Parts: sequence; structure tokens; C-alpha cells
Amino acid sequence: MTLEILLVRLKQATLACVALTLAALASAQNVIVQDNFTGATAAQNWLVFDGACLTAGNGTGSIPACDGNPYYRGVRLNGGQTGTLPDPVGYGALRFTNNTDDQTGAIVSNFTFPSGSGIAVTFSTVTYAGTGADGIGFFLMDGSLKPRAVGALGGSLGYACSNTNNIYDGLLGGYIGLGIDEFGNFLNAEDVASTGDGFQAGRIGLRGSGNTGWGWLNAQYPDWYPTRLSSSDRRNAVQRTCRTGYLWDFSRSVGNPTRKSQITYNYNLIPGGHVTLPESTPLYTEASTRPSAVPVTYQLKITQDSLLSLAYSYNGGVYQPVLTNQSIANSNGPMPSTFRFGFSGATGGSNNIHEVTCFQAAPASQSASSAGINTQQTGQVKTGTQVYLAYYHTNNWWGQMTSQDLLYDPGADTVSIASVANWDASCVLTGGTCTATGRSTSAQGPSSRNILSWNGSAGIPFQWNSLSASQQAALSQGDSTANANRLNYLRGERSLEMSSSGAGQFRQRTSALADIQDSAPAWVGPPSAPYSDTWSDKLVAAASLPENAGGAQRYSSFKTAAATRQNVVYVGANDGLMHGFRSGAYDRSGNFVSQASMPNDGQEVLAYMPVTVLSSIHNSTAALDYSSPQYAHAFNVNGSAYAGDLFYNNAWHTWLVAGLGTGGKGFYALDVTDPTQFSESRASSLVVGDWSSSTLSCVNASSCGNALGYTFGTPQIRRFHNGQWGFVLGNGLNSSQGTAGIFVVLVHPASGAKAVYYLDTGSGTSSASNGITYVTPADLDGDHIIDYVYAGDVKGNVWRFDLTHAAPSNWAVSRFGRSTPTPLFSSPGAQPISTKPVVAIVPALQGNPRVIVSFGTGNKTPQTISAAAQYASGPQSLYGVWDWDMAGWNAKAAPSAQMNSLVGPVTITTANLQLQTISLISGTNYRTVSSNKVCWQGGRECSYLSNRYGWYLNLPTAQEQVIFSPILYEGVLIVNTLIPANNTPLNCASNLDSGWTLAISIGSGGSFKQSFFADSTGRFVDYSGLVVSGLQLAAVGSPSIVTAGPAGGTKKPYIVNQTSSGTGDVRKINPPGGTFGARVTWQQIR
Repeated sequence: MTLEILLVRLKQATLACVALTLAALASAQNVIVQDNFTGATAAQNWLVFDGACLTAGNGTGSIPACDGNPYYRGVRLNGGQTGTLPDPVGYGALRFTNNTDDQTGAIVSNFTFPSGSGIAVTFSTVTYAGTGADGIGFFLMDGSLKPRAVGALGGSLGYACSNTNNIYDGLLGGYIGLGIDEFGNFLNAEDVASTGDGFQAGRIGLRGSGNTGWGWLNAQYPDWYPTRLSSSDRRNAVQRTCRTGYLWDFSRSVGNPTRKSQITYNYNLIPGGHVTLPESTPLYTEASTRPSAVPVTYQLKITQDSLLSLAYSYNGGVYQPVLTNQSIANSNGPMPSTFRFGFSGATGGSNNIHEVTCFQAAPASQSASSAGINTQQTGQVKTGTQVYLAYYHTNNWWGQMTSQDLLYDPGADTVSIASVANWDASCVLTGGTCTATGRSTSAQGPSSRNILSWNGSAGIPFQWNSLSASQQAALSQGDSTANANRLNYLRGERSLEMSSSGAGQFRQRTSALADIQDSAPAWVGPPSAPYSDTWSDKLVAAASLPENAGGAQRYSSFKTAAATRQNVVYVGANDGLMHGFRSGAYDRSGNFVSQASMPNDGQEVLAYMPVTVLSSIHNSTAALDYSSPQYAHAFNVNGSAYAGDLFYNNAWHTWLVAGLGTGGKGFYALDVTDPTQFSESRASSLVVGDWSSSTLSCVNASSCGNALGYTFGTPQIRRFHNGQWGFVLGNGLNSSQGTAGIFVVLVHPASGAKAVYYLDTGSGTSSASNGITYVTPADLDGDHIIDYVYAGDVKGNVWRFDLTHAAPSNWAVSRFGRSTPTPLFSSPGAQPISTKPVVAIVPALQGNPRVIVSFGTGNKTPQTISAAAQYASGPQSLYGVWDWDMAGWNAKAAPSAQMNSLVGPVTITTANLQLQTISLISGTNYRTVSSNKVCWQGGRECSYLSNRYGWYLNLPTAQEQVIFSPILYEGVLIVNTLIPANNTPLNCASNLDSGWTLAISIGSGGSFKQSFFADSTGRFVDYSGLVVSGLQLAAVGSPSIVTAGPAGGTKKPYIVNQTSSGTGDVRKINPPGGTFGARVTWQQIR
């Protein structure tokens, strides 16, 4: 059996939110309760108090409509969707108060929720259109009690007892109360209960259990709180008890009672359970409508062993923890067997509109098992029998990477992934019972890890004494003393992590491996590039050829020497490290082996912390500080690595190069030629270089560091016409200079010294920033030497960079017949290009072939601590554009490498591109694509007017776009499109992204004569005679191709995708016969 390894990153699915009635529940583990308050009626049964109402309500159900509600008689109901109520159905909310003084409203569930598996609650609030008071309260109470009222008004927010208000009783049976406190008194002991942290506006805080109210005191202590007390005496009795936290005997004297024992539970302050929001992210805004306001979503969780967690998400941003897994068993008492849920809102002398848009409750065990969704940018296919899958979990931001066998069933003629992993890197670094493998694992200790970094001039061990003084200061900023504690934590040390009692300096991690989001695994095994031993430059006759020098190592010798080296899989994680995990090897015959000297056990053999990350991973903003207990999330090492072979110092080497993605403005290179040499003592030779925006200097532009942005794309290792090897990458996004360009890093063939060049398009400014993510090097004549680089920018321009000269000083941005750097094409409306173009040579009907540059448009801006992920707006498209300006190339190239060319200048727009159209086959998940002929300018394909320079295809669904790099296979352009889920912070349900997998001709953008995709039965799909060119797979990342077949038999291709639901999709494909386009890059499919 022959298979190919597929390096992908599977995702785990987030749990769907399903509304269930409690009567239908069979077990606590399956309970999920949801109510979306945006509609005409509530889904659940609630008890309603005072002004609580639905802004889009129709008067049916348990919660009344706001419109016409007697509570608001004479009050103009402001806000909502348009500025006045009622709201349209589907755009409403649960309102507690209008922006009117001295109002209140509350609801309590008229059902109960079992606590045996813990509880996790999510809800979203919107507060706006007022002056800042009082706030919103959420609480859990003993389900065995049916409340007749909620707690005190004012600063008590319907939960705790009040020391000052006329409505003073606390909630009976209260267990946990969350105060979303605009005014500032919920945690103020002068106003509420007997413990607190003083007055503070704009604070979120927690209070514990309590019963302090007249009914409870009179029932429990009738002799001390006798029924005969007057209403004013009862108020004095309750408020003295509330204020002091002690029981008092009022039987003999109301004015001078006798103090008795302390109350165990008096809505006490939960230690560490509060946070004050910064002025930049206030709890309320002055917006006049709900769509203009800022939603805040809360997650409160209590495990079955009484560990409490609270986090909030501001405006759809990542959840920011207030406290995590803190034990409340002693301070709060045992959990009741069931809970009721309650919300309340109030205004006082100041006001706001207070609303909740959605609510969901689930067992804590289900919440803990949910995982986030990866977006794989690239995948690799390598020869072998394993697949590497990477995951990330948003719950405490931890990650996994597993090695699993890739299986072929000759009977069923199918490819599948083994359900049990060979190893899981998270388990390797963390230890304990490993779910992925079904085995218990001993953790790889921090002292046995080879972790490297950079000190500004050389590679160093990531050890305290190896750091520079400034690096030590960066890692210990704000600590009482400068020490190695945080560095050891980053190396995997767990002893100083915060315990459930609150002791400890650093965040308690679920795993020593952090989340792996946009970094695709890069497998490095035996050298396998298609290089010959003798090199020639087909374009530059007098080119330097150091590979041919006497005494130089030949590539065949290098392949033989390294044929049995340890396989290592590299992946970046947001713990600040590029990790390398070992995964077996091959013997001299090419058979995979796992043995004592080359085990397949996932042990980390190398890790690297880039210098930019070292200076920023300990952040003064706690939400961005990886080690802080208040860590929300930050990107650190989020870029994908590229591994390739290159020649210098008379020998071949294998390098690993990568950017930081959203993690920073920098890139780095490691020498990973020989894993047996991986050790911290060899850091200076293993770390080739580390470049950042603050240190980068270029031969042709000393201040080029200003052009380096966040390096999202994957650098590409290549040979250049000046006789040197090196790599090329896009300049990234959001640079201080703001222009788009590429960096070329050259390696001197004798000394190994690095020199950097920057080729600037001039497009973009500091105030209207542009940038390039991915680049595609093109070798047009097959000599493995780069000729051009093609790249798209986020302003929608497609650029060509001319590297055909022997002297780097002559490398330039192509001008296409004009006097200044000019793009080959600019998309209409500046549709952004954030993925890798596919460059192919497409045969012409007559004459020389054409160079076609294909790409899709779209862009995703990642989620931050104060904003949700954002996507490109407006319609997006797929394009195939002819690079018509090949006169300069043809003047140098051999006759066999001539390309079809025109005399320019030419401006390409959609008006001179052939339109192809996508159609949905009604009632199916199939799409068809038209097959309109492209009548090329100057060509003879058509008998009528020939004036086309390529093709385009508009993506038909709203917000559908391309954020995953397309691939080319056998002349077929394969691309996964993304349709972002309609998830807003106003809806607690989490919907999955959808999207289509399209397969079209690289030459025309149209369909083929036969369907490309097979269905689940292996039949190549057609529908009513129509050729199917698209399937709604909801696939994410770049597709990958594997081939499989019986021993000695024909190997068939399969397309493998990862879907947004977390499952893999594997199906046969049917590439067309003949040559439709040849890739001009020699690497395997990315």
C-alpha cells in the first residue's frame, strides 16, 4: 500500500446550542437550556417581576411585551433596533428598564436545572442610552425555593441585601450573584452586605450565597426576629444584620439589640472575583439604539467540585477571565441539587436601558470539552503513512497535535484516519491520562527540552543566564525581583501555577502546549527535492554555480546521507514557541520505522522562541500576558513554517523559515539539517537568524524595517540567479511605512552571511496601510532557479517582481509598459487578496503557452480582546489573469521556454475578462459552473472577437470569500471558500461557518466535461446530466491530495478536507485527462 502523509489541522466542533424543555431531559449530562429573547415570545417559562418585558414581544408566553406594558404607562420606550419600540421580531431583547430613573425589572426561571454535573451559563447584555446606573444582576439560587421576589434594589442589583434602600431584603436561597455594576455599589460594603471592596463604577463582580431577608430571619430565628416587630423595625433589623454580617437578638430592644453569632453566608465578596473595565471598554455607551451599542457576553461556570470561573467577552472579542477554577466549597457552601436562574436590572438617580439578548445553560462538563475552530492556511503532502492533526481549545487556550495512521481499505477502496493516535504532543509535554492515545503518559520535563532563542546577534539557549539584561527585564517586568520563574513557566514548569485556593503566581494551564491556530504542521523527513547534481542557469549564461564547484557536496550525496534522519514535525503555538516533535524515520529502503534510536513518540526535540515574542509574551496588559491568571488570549507564534533545502559553504542544508503571523512583525530561520545535533549548547549554529521590524536593515534600504508588518504568509526557500540561495516572503500587514512589497533574504555561498533586499511597490501609506501576505515564486524554464515572484496585496493588486537578473541591484517591481511599478491587475472595489496566488503555464491553441495567475479575494481580521473577527465586506471573486508582458522574458529565455506575449501597455479589468457563473442546483448541496470559452486577446480560439485577458467568477453568497490558499492539481484549480457564520454577541448560539469546495479549469475558470467530485458511494457526481463543480463541504484550509491503491495496483487520487464541524472529508476525485496547466513551482502541493 502506498499513501501520502497529509499534514492538516482538524478542529473540534463547538457544541450546538439546542433549546430543550426540562421535562424531556433524560440526564443531567444532556441538559442544554437556551432562550433567545430576540423574538416575539420566550422559549422557556419565567417568573416576571416589575418592568421586565420583550421589546419584540407579542404578549404571549411567560414574558410580557414591552409595548403596552402597564409598568411603562406614560413612558416613551426608547432604544431598541431603531430608536423606539416595538422592535421587529428577531431583532428584540429582554428589557429590564427603560432609560428612565427609578425603574426595575427581573425574571426568575420557573424551572430548575440539575447541578450534578456542574453548570455553565452564557448570556449577553446591552446597556446604553443613559447616564450610568445602576446595572444588571444575574444570579443562581436554590432550585427548591420558588421566589416571590428578587433581592434588594439599587446597588444590590436584585441579589444581595441592602444597607440603605427601602427595598432591603436579599434574595432567598441565593448561591452566586454577578453584578454588572455601572454605578459602583454592588461590591461596596457601605451600601450592600457586610463585605466589599469599596465604591467603584464600571465593575463586574461576584458575591456568594446568602439568605439575609426578613422572611428567612424570622423563620430561622423567631425568638430574635419576632413577628411583632413593626415594618420600620423589621427594616432596621434586616439592615443591621446585613451591614454587620451578624445575627442580633431584637426580642428585648430594637434600638439596642444583642449581637449573636456571625452569619456564615451573607452574600460575601468572592475573593478575586471582580474586575474594573478600562475606560476604553466601558460597560455602557451613550448609543441611542441597540445596534450601535456594545454587547458584553458573560460565561459563569461552577464545576461539580465547586470550582468557580467567570469570564467576559467585550464586543465579540475573546473571553477575558476574571477568575478561573477558584474553589468556593468553603466560602459558599455545598451546591443545591438544582438551580434557578435569575436576571434583574435597575436604575436610580441615573439610568440606562438594560437588556439581555440571549441566555444559555449547560453542564460544566460539556462546556469544558468544547473546542475552538482552526483555520488552516496551508497543508503539505509528503510520502509516508501518518497524518498530523492540530487542534486548539478556546477554554483556557490550549492545543493538541496528534500523529495518526492514514489507512487504505482495498476492499472498500477508501482512505481513512485511524481513530487512536500514535501520540499527542499535548500529552507528551503535560503528562497524565491521554485521551487521544488511550494511554497514560509521563510528561517531558522542562530540563529535557531543547529550547532556543536569539539575543540580537546569535542563537542562545532559552535559559535565564543566557538572556541579555534587556531580555531578563522584559520577562520580569513588574515582578518584585528579577528571576527565572516566568522563563521556567514558559519552558513548561508547573509548580508556580495558581491553585484552586488562589495560591501561585502564574495562570493554571490545562496543557503545557498552547493553542495552535493558524500554524500548519510542517513535516521534515528525508531530502526529496528534484535537484540534479549538476546545476545550470538556463537564463543567465555566465551565472555563478557554486553547487558545481570542486569538493562541493552533490545533492544525491546529501539525500543519501540524510535518508534515515529523524522525521520531525514543526508547528507554531501561542505559548511563544515553534515546536519540533519527533515522528519516526525511514530506513535505507524507504520503509517507515519506529525504533529506539528513531522513535515515533512525539517527544519534543527542538523549540524556538523568536526574539520578538520573547520581548512581548510578558505583557503589561494582563489579558495579553500568557502567564497571567487574567490572560484572555494573544497571538505569539502563529505563522506556518516552510522547510526546504539550500546550498552554501560547499554543502547542502535544510532550513526551517517562518513568520509570526498575528504574533508580531518578524521572521526567523533555523538550521534543521541534522536532528542529532539539536541541543541548547549548539544554539549559535542552529539559529540562522531572527529579523524584526526594529532591527531589520536591507542592502538597498537601510530603514526597510519600517516596511515589515505582521508576517502572515509562509516564506519560500529558493535559488536565485545571482548564484545564491535564500528565501522570499511578503512584507506583511500593518507596517509603520504602510506600503506593499517583498523581502528577499540571500545567503552568501561561501560564508553563509545573510543579506536582505526589499522590493517596494510604493502602494500604500502609513495612514492607509497596504501589505502582502503570501508570495508565489515562479520558475518558468524548469532550472529550479526563481525568475519571478507573484503576490497579491490587501488592496486587491496583483504584482510581479522581476528577479531574472544576475545582480540583485537590478531586481525590481514590474512596470507592465509604464514608467513606475504597476500591478498586473487591480480588483474592482479593492477586493483584498490575502492568500497565495497559483501560477501556471497554460497551453494555447496555437503559439506559445500563457502564464496565468489565479487567486481569490477575501480577508479575515482575527478576533481581539475587544472585537470579534472581521471579514472583507462586499462581493468577492475568483480570477485567472494572463501575464501578457513576457517580452523581457522572451528576449532572454531559450526557444523552448518562450511565453505568449503582447505589446502593451494593457489595463486589465473585468470588462476584458471572461465571466463564468456559479449556479446552485436547487434542493442540493451541489453547484455548477459555466464553461464559457475564453477568447484570448490575439488568439485564435474563437472565430469572433478575441479580446480576453483571462477569466473571473463572482462568489454568489453574501460574504462568501477566499481566505484559504487555493491549490492546483492536474490542471484543476481547487479552492475552499468561506461563508462566515452569522454569529453575533447578541445571540448565545454558536453557528458553524459554511462554504464551498470548487474545482474549475485553471485555463478558463469554467467546468470540465465530467464531474470532479465523487459522492459518499464513490460515484462521480452529476445531477440531472449537469456537471458538478462545487460541493458544500464547509471545508476550511487548503485542500490536500492523497493517493492510495492496492499494492502493485493503480493509485487513485483523493481530496482531503477538514470541515467546520470538526470532521475530515475524504472523497475520490476525477482529474481531467490531458494537460490543462503546469505549475511553474517545483514544490509539492501546498
